[in-house]
Amino acid sequence: MDLTSSGDVTKLLEYLDNCRGLISTVDHAEIPIDHQIHTLKVDLRFFRTYFKWWDSNWTDGKDIRDYVQNAASELHSLCLEPATDGSMTRDLGLFVSNMIEKMKDYKKTRDSKDGIQNDKLTSLLTRIKSVILRAVYLSYFCFVHRIDEIVYLNSYLVWMIKHIEPEVKEICVGFLKDSESSQSDTLPEDLRTVVSIDSLFDNLMQLLNCNSSFIIPLKDKIAILHQDLRFMRALLMDPPPRKHDEDEEDKLEKFIEDLINDTKSIIPSFYADEMKEETTNEMNLVLSSFLDKFKLIKSQVRDNYIEVPRKSQFMFFGTDELPFIDSVLKNLDELLNFSADSIVSLKHQVETVHGELVVLKLLLKDILENCNKHELADLMEHVIDVTHEAEHVINSYVVGYVPSWYQMLKISDLLEEFNLVKTELAEILNNKRCDNTVHNIQKTTPLVLSQAHTVTTEEVVVGFEDQAEKIIEQLTRASRQLDIVSIVGMPGLGKTTLARKVYNDPLVSNHFYVRAWCCVSQAYQKRGLLLDILSQVVEVTDRMHKMSEEDLADKLYKGLKGRKYLIFMDDIWNIDVWDDLRRYFPNDHNGSRIVSTSRIHEVALQAKSHSSPHLLRLFSEEESWKLLQEKLFQKESCPMELVEVGKQIAKNCKGLPLSVVLIAGILARMDKKIDRWKHVAANLSTFRVSDSKQCHDILELSYKNLPDHLRPCFLYFGAFAEDREVPVRKLLLLWVAEGFIQKSEMMGPEDVAEDYLMDLVGRSLVMVTKTRSKGGVKTCRVHDLLHDLCLAKAKEEKFLQRINGHNELYAPYLGGSDDNVSYHSFYSSAPEQPRLCIHSMRKDFAEWKPYHKHVRSLLFFATAGEHFATMLDPYNFSFIFYSLKLLKVLDISCVSMRTFPSEIELLVYLRYLAFRGEMNSIPSSIVNLTNLETLFVKGVRGEVVLPDTIWEMVNLRHVLIEDRASIRLLIKRNRQILQMHNLTTLGTPSVFNDEDTEVIIRGFPNLRKFKCIFMESWDSISNCNQFPALDFLDKLESLKISYYGKVRNPSKFMFPSNLKKLTLTKFRLPWNEISQIGRLPNLEVLKLLFKSFERKRWDMKDEEFLNLKYLKFDNLDIAQWNASSDHFPYLERLVLLRCKQLEELPSCLGDVPTLQVIEMQWCSPSSAESARQIQENQKDMGNEDLKVLIKTC
Repeated sequence: MDLTSSGDVTKLLEYLDNCRGLISTVDHAEIPIDHQIHTLKVDLRFFRTYFKWWDSNWTDGKDIRDYVQNAASELHSLCLEPATDGSMTRDLGLFVSNMIEKMKDYKKTRDSKDGIQNDKLTSLLTRIKSVILRAVYLSYFCFVHRIDEIVYLNSYLVWMIKHIEPEVKEICVGFLKDSESSQSDTLPEDLRTVVSIDSLFDNLMQLLNCNSSFIIPLKDKIAILHQDLRFMRALLMDPPPRKHDEDEEDKLEKFIEDLINDTKSIIPSFYADEMKEETTNEMNLVLSSFLDKFKLIKSQVRDNYIEVPRKSQFMFFGTDELPFIDSVLKNLDELLNFSADSIVSLKHQVETVHGELVVLKLLLKDILENCNKHELADLMEHVIDVTHEAEHVINSYVVGYVPSWYQMLKISDLLEEFNLVKTELAEILNNKRCDNTVHNIQKTTPLVLSQAHTVTTEEVVVGFEDQAEKIIEQLTRASRQLDIVSIVGMPGLGKTTLARKVYNDPLVSNHFYVRAWCCVSQAYQKRGLLLDILSQVVEVTDRMHKMSEEDLADKLYKGLKGRKYLIFMDDIWNIDVWDDLRRYFPNDHNGSRIVSTSRIHEVALQAKSHSSPHLLRLFSEEESWKLLQEKLFQKESCPMELVEVGKQIAKNCKGLPLSVVLIAGILARMDKKIDRWKHVAANLSTFRVSDSKQCHDILELSYKNLPDHLRPCFLYFGAFAEDREVPVRKLLLLWVAEGFIQKSEMMGPEDVAEDYLMDLVGRSLVMVTKTRSKGGVKTCRVHDLLHDLCLAKAKEEKFLQRINGHNELYAPYLGGSDDNVSYHSFYSSAPEQPRLCIHSMRKDFAEWKPYHKHVRSLLFFATAGEHFATMLDPYNFSFIFYSLKLLKVLDISCVSMRTFPSEIELLVYLRYLAFRGEMNSIPSSIVNLTNLETLFVKGVRGEVVLPDTIWEMVNLRHVLIEDRASIRLLIKRNRQILQMHNLTTLGTPSVFNDEDTEVIIRGFPNLRKFKCIFMESWDSISNCNQFPALDFLDKLESLKISYYGKVRNPSKFMFPSNLKKLTLTKFRLPWNEISQIGRLPNLEVLKLLFKSFERKRWDMKDEEFLNLKYLKFDNLDIAQWNASSDHFPYLERLVLLRCKQLEELPSCLGDVPTLQVIEMQWCSPSSAESARQIQENQKDMGNEDLKVLIKTC
């Protein structure tokens, strides 16, 4: 049946020409829709040709022809007379629904028949449906002028159609091979050529397996010919988009066709009975001629369709060369074990690249052991570039971003690059051109620090004594009117440091009834600021988080009313902030104060305070030298030989405290030798730190002195909002997933990452803002100027792109015209900026259509401005999974999805996944994410059921499900219990005391952190509430348990002896049950939260809590606490929250020599007074170190 004259597909093609005319009349010339329509027409012409030459012997051919005719006719009729009242959308929807139903009905009738052709037909039907569906979408957007959506369709639609066609062609080729030879003259040219190539493959393989003495000399060239034919077949099956110069491309196609025919004609010569040496020589020349012609074809394809990466296009940090190659080798090993069909045709090339990298690694190892690496910087950079480009091409092919011919050609080119690099490396070794003197080069291997990091949030404060005294007097002794005290100074002068010094001064803390500290920053967010202040004034409940801004403001006003308060507002950039918040701070004429810091003098003047702003001065030379010594030597003295040059360094900092701190960070990592310090002093003498450049030169110096492995970790702070505290656990897991962390045989990647962070803290580039109960860092941040440096360097070095707000998110893609970019854009090299972080409103992000398809990391941060009611609205993010298939890191946890997206399985390279949504289960297809290491899921509707396939995800290290998870026991057919040996963090499964629960937990033998919900499990035999045994988890260090159920006593625990941190909630246990916990020999942190223990009296027993360092009570009804001086011999910090019935603290706590802090919030006045008395007693005995922090109810 010839559709050329009467087929409805032809009508549809004519309609698409009308669409092109319609689009041309719209004033959106930059929209590349013309090429899109052209591509769709190519696909539809293929179908028309396919039906035209359908094998007439297959009787079912008429059914499929009729089906496509009817579908095309309906679409044609629908689109020729579009309605203007919105009914077109409805009609299109009905059309698509009817078409899908027809597909289902037709498939049912075919299911009763068998044979290979039936499978091929079903596959073909699916492809046809997809193409026509895309035609429907295209038609709709053309007619309603949704030009913004068309931009997205240009990448998505073309990608879908282009990757449908090769599969359809494979089906078609299969039919053509089975068709009768009499029809061969009427077959489409490109498919006839493919069939010819397939017939050559068998012949060539026979020759390669032949051991004839005349064939053996030709085998190398025959093997190359075989590879070239594979390339030509791939090119014909999935050709690149056609350019406007179609004559040249037609010539190339004709050249390929003739070359294949010539190749086919000479193959029989190899099978001649009388092969002679002369014949072999002659055939060698013929093969050489053919291979030269194939090279010419590949050269033309390369010139037209392969983008040449610019030198230094890729910026790689986080590893030296050997660890980077190790990482790529590991990824290739995993790829070779991957079972996907897309790997089969790629396996040989992956193995080849893997072998080249192994050899390259050995050569590099020899060179780096004997050579000055810095003299080989260009060569090392080239090694990294080529290695990464090879990995990128392979990954892009696996996810379908590039056709097979592209990866063949590109990998072939890269293998040549590998050979050139190996030759150059071998030459360096042979000629011994390396200078084996590296003693002056600072090592870039990470510092090996203690895993038990002890940190503090307190900064070294030097200077400002006179100004601090004036501010304290103004806060405590001046007018009873509400007043604003402003601290003004240039960036890096120490405004926040001075403010903190004043805020924590005992004269200030004891003078005010309520104190609160908040950071405003340039990106002012009213709602977040109100919640921040409110949380320090009253007890914040879940209900408050759902309040509107006005309700929060009213709550704040009432919380401050009648109370003497002190509010510190750090880093104000605009007077509008103060004008916006002023009315929420009541003036009760009780001496309340507000302190602000700003770098802008006008902001302070416009605040209309009763006093002049405090203008910070620069440091004197003496103050600078004193600060430098404090940062470098703490309480020790500076060696005499360094004093003179040290004073010169301090002087060259020109009185800017931040410069002193940063220089101290550089010196701290150097040998304390006079020549090294003189070198720093000489460099500083050329800097102009106090001019308009501020301390830019010092910042640059600090960055340049960072070792390679720390640079990406530092730049990553640019992804987060300025002045915001960064959760450290999340940060470290992101660093691991990004590949910044070097492998260590002695430590886990998270521990190494923590060492990296502490190194940055030691260099004064990162500030600790909150500490953990065990002494580690809980949150951190970087100074504003350092944050600016992170963003500038991240952009300069193509490390990260940050998008802020609607305007940047929807900025037009400046990629050039369709004529210039459309061809290379399909087959581009690795991304210039592989990481994308977006700060915008949720609804803007949900409507965003990405064009960055090669992005490796996507982080989304929701900004303020949305009403709370809309914050929980679910969104559809399927565009991420179709458009960004190379993602390794995906964090969209601050925006909700309706269900767990099944399309997530497309992101096969994902290592870190964090999201939230209304889902109550996770699909089993998540097992396809074989590289996933970290999984965070926030289920907003309660329990989330994990699939059985979770047990097969052997690379998972951290699984956190909130608010609770359900895990089923999975036993293989051979009764083997599966185990997840790499899992170190798990939260929050519901557990019972039964055999299955214990078996499940035994499946995680290497857990270090475990958070769970204990469901009531009464053991009638032992007559107790039996908690599942955990004593076999010999690596478990941190355990958090919440109890759900009736109050049942007693309870029996079996905790591992190595447990260091324990948190209990809602158990309602009597105090005599605590001895089970007190006898744990390694317990350092104990948190007893909301009704974990009940009863009014706790009488402590001897020989318990012998190593406890941190004790926290929160919302307990304890009234009497009796202890002796022998209890808690190593206690360092005591925290009491909402213990309103506690009468007093045990006085013997003052005798604990290690006690540093007693913190009390919303406790009874009598207990607060007892804490103050303990502090006074300690002062009388000469101990000035005990701090007592009290916020009463």
